[in-house]
Amino acid sequence: MVAEAAAQRHKLAWRPERWGPACIAEGKREIFISPLCYMNESGVVVRKFLQRLKKKPEDIFVIVDDVSLPLGKLRLRPAGSSGGHRGLRSIASAIGTEAFGRLRCGIGPLPQGIDLADFVLGRFRDDEQPLLQAMIERAVDAFECCQEFGIAVAMSRFNA
Repeated sequence: MVAEAAAQRHKLAWRPERWGPACIAEGKREIFISPLCYMNESGVVVRKFLQRLKKKPEDIFVIVDDVSLPLGKLRLRPAGSSGGHRGLRSIASAIGTEAFGRLRCGIGPLPQGIDLADFVLGRFRDDEQPLLQAMIERAVDAFECCQEFGIAVAMSRFNA
Protein backbone atom coordinates (compact mmCIF):
# COMPACT_ATOMS: atom_id res chain seq x y z
CA MET A 1 0.00 0.00 0.00
CA VAL A 2 2.83 2.40 0.80
CA ALA A 3 4.71 1.77 -2.46
CA GLU A 4 1.48 2.26 -4.38
CA ALA A 5 0.80 5.54 -2.56
CA ALA A 6 4.38 6.75 -3.16
CA ALA A 7 4.19 5.90 -6.86
CA GLN A 8 0.84 7.67 -7.11
CA ARG A 9 2.22 10.76 -5.35
CA HIS A 10 5.05 10.84 -7.89
CA LYS A 11 2.61 10.20 -10.78
CA LEU A 12 4.32 6.94 -11.76
CA ALA A 13 2.59 4.06 -13.54
CA TRP A 14 3.02 0.43 -12.53
CA ARG A 15 3.96 -2.19 -15.10
CA PRO A 16 4.80 -5.90 -14.94
CA GLU A 17 8.51 -6.68 -14.94
CA ARG A 18 10.00 -9.38 -17.20
CA TRP A 19 12.87 -10.46 -14.94
CA GLY A 20 10.79 -11.69 -12.05
CA PRO A 21 7.42 -11.87 -10.35
CA ALA A 22 7.09 -8.15 -9.68
CA CYS A 23 5.57 -4.90 -10.84
CA ILE A 24 7.68 -1.76 -10.98
CA ALA A 25 7.06 1.97 -11.12
CA GLU A 26 10.10 3.88 -12.36
CA GLY A 27 10.83 7.51 -11.61
CA LYS A 28 13.84 9.76 -12.16
CA ARG A 29 15.42 9.04 -8.76
CA GLU A 30 13.57 5.97 -7.57
CA ILE A 31 12.22 2.62 -8.68
CA PHE A 32 9.41 1.09 -6.69
CA ILE A 33 9.18 -2.70 -6.78
CA SER A 34 6.14 -4.62 -5.64
CA PRO A 35 6.88 -8.36 -5.55
CA LEU A 36 4.03 -10.53 -6.81
CA CYS A 37 4.87 -13.29 -4.37
CA TYR A 38 4.49 -13.81 -0.66
CA MET A 39 6.72 -11.51 1.37
CA ASN A 40 8.68 -14.47 2.75
CA GLU A 41 9.73 -15.26 -0.86
CA SER A 42 10.58 -11.69 -1.89
CA GLY A 43 14.33 -12.01 -1.42
CA VAL A 44 14.73 -13.62 -4.85
CA VAL A 45 12.96 -10.66 -6.49
CA VAL A 46 15.17 -8.16 -4.65
CA ARG A 47 18.35 -10.06 -5.57
CA LYS A 48 17.35 -10.12 -9.26
CA PHE A 49 16.62 -6.39 -9.11
CA LEU A 50 20.05 -5.65 -7.60
CA GLN A 51 21.79 -7.80 -10.21
CA ARG A 52 19.83 -6.36 -13.13
CA LEU A 53 20.50 -2.74 -12.20
CA LYS A 54 24.01 -3.37 -10.85
CA LYS A 55 23.06 -1.92 -7.46
CA LYS A 56 24.39 -2.69 -4.00
CA PRO A 57 22.27 -3.76 -1.01
CA GLU A 58 22.79 -0.37 0.63
CA ASP A 59 21.03 1.20 -2.39
CA ILE A 60 17.68 -0.37 -1.52
CA PHE A 61 15.02 0.72 0.94
CA VAL A 62 12.51 -1.92 1.99
CA ILE A 63 9.01 -1.12 3.25
CA VAL A 64 7.20 -3.87 5.15
CA ASP A 65 4.13 -4.32 7.29
CA ASP A 66 4.81 -5.46 10.85
CA VAL A 67 2.39 -7.08 13.29
CA SER A 68 4.78 -6.44 16.18
CA LEU A 69 4.10 -2.70 15.89
CA PRO A 70 0.70 -1.21 16.68
CA LEU A 71 -1.39 -0.03 13.76
CA GLY A 72 -0.13 3.36 12.61
CA LYS A 73 3.36 3.24 14.15
CA LEU A 74 6.41 3.60 11.89
CA ARG A 75 9.95 2.43 12.59
CA LEU A 76 12.87 3.36 10.34
CA ARG A 77 16.25 1.64 10.56
CA PRO A 78 19.38 1.94 8.39
CA ALA A 79 20.15 -1.80 8.86
CA GLY A 80 19.66 -4.57 11.38
CA SER A 81 18.22 -7.99 11.98
CA SER A 82 14.94 -9.23 10.61
CA GLY A 83 13.43 -9.18 14.09
CA GLY A 84 11.50 -12.31 13.12
CA HIS A 85 9.96 -10.69 10.02
CA ARG A 86 9.98 -13.37 7.33
CA GLY A 87 10.16 -10.92 4.44
CA LEU A 88 13.19 -9.12 5.84
CA ARG A 89 14.78 -12.50 6.59
CA SER A 90 14.18 -13.62 2.97
CA ILE A 91 15.73 -10.44 1.57
CA ALA A 92 18.76 -10.56 3.89
CA SER A 93 19.33 -14.23 3.06
CA ALA A 94 19.02 -13.67 -0.70
CA ILE A 95 21.34 -10.66 -0.86
CA GLY A 96 23.76 -11.84 1.84
CA THR A 97 23.49 -8.89 4.21
CA GLU A 98 21.18 -7.09 6.62
CA ALA A 99 22.78 -3.74 5.70
CA PHE A 100 19.85 -2.13 3.91
CA GLY A 101 17.42 0.56 5.00
CA ARG A 102 13.95 -0.44 6.03
CA LEU A 103 10.68 1.05 7.14
CA ARG A 104 8.38 -1.09 9.25
CA CYS A 105 4.72 -0.05 9.16
CA GLY A 106 2.69 -1.24 12.12
CA ILE A 107 -0.43 -3.26 11.43
CA GLY A 108 -0.63 -5.00 14.82
CA PRO A 109 -1.30 -6.33 17.18
CA LEU A 110 -1.96 -9.82 15.89
CA PRO A 111 -5.21 -10.91 17.56
CA GLN A 112 -4.92 -14.01 19.71
CA GLY A 113 -6.05 -17.16 17.93
CA ILE A 114 -5.74 -15.65 14.42
CA ASP A 115 -3.31 -17.15 11.92
CA LEU A 116 -0.51 -14.73 10.98
CA ALA A 117 -0.96 -15.24 7.22
CA ASP A 118 -4.72 -14.76 7.46
CA PHE A 119 -4.22 -11.57 9.45
CA VAL A 120 -1.61 -9.91 7.21
CA LEU A 121 -3.49 -10.84 4.03
CA GLY A 122 -6.87 -9.85 5.47
CA ARG A 123 -8.76 -6.59 5.19
CA PHE A 124 -8.62 -3.76 7.70
CA ARG A 125 -11.80 -2.97 9.60
CA ASP A 126 -13.73 0.19 8.70
CA ASP A 127 -12.83 1.78 12.05
CA GLU A 128 -9.10 1.21 11.29
CA GLN A 129 -9.19 2.95 7.90
CA PRO A 130 -8.46 6.53 9.11
CA LEU A 131 -5.40 5.38 11.09
CA LEU A 132 -4.26 3.18 8.20
CA GLN A 133 -4.54 5.99 5.63
CA ALA A 134 -2.70 8.41 7.93
CA MET A 135 0.09 5.85 8.42
CA ILE A 136 0.42 5.32 4.66
CA GLU A 137 0.77 9.07 4.08
CA ARG A 138 3.35 9.34 6.90
CA ALA A 139 5.25 6.36 5.49
CA VAL A 140 5.49 8.03 2.08
CA ASP A 141 6.63 11.22 3.82
CA ALA A 142 9.27 9.18 5.70
CA PHE A 143 10.51 7.61 2.46
CA GLU A 144 10.77 11.02 0.79
CA CYS A 145 12.58 12.43 3.84
CA CYS A 146 15.10 9.56 3.60
CA GLN A 147 15.70 10.40 -0.05
CA GLU A 148 16.11 14.11 0.54
CA PHE A 149 17.85 14.31 3.92
CA GLY A 150 19.08 10.78 4.70
CA ILE A 151 17.83 8.10 7.01
CA ALA A 152 19.25 9.63 10.21
CA VAL A 153 17.14 12.77 9.76
CA ALA A 154 14.10 10.71 8.80
CA MET A 155 14.54 8.53 11.89
CA SER A 156 14.57 11.58 14.14
CA ARG A 157 11.38 12.88 12.50
CA PHE A 158 9.34 9.71 12.10
CA ASN A 159 10.44 7.23 14.80
CA ALA A 160 8.15 8.37 17.60
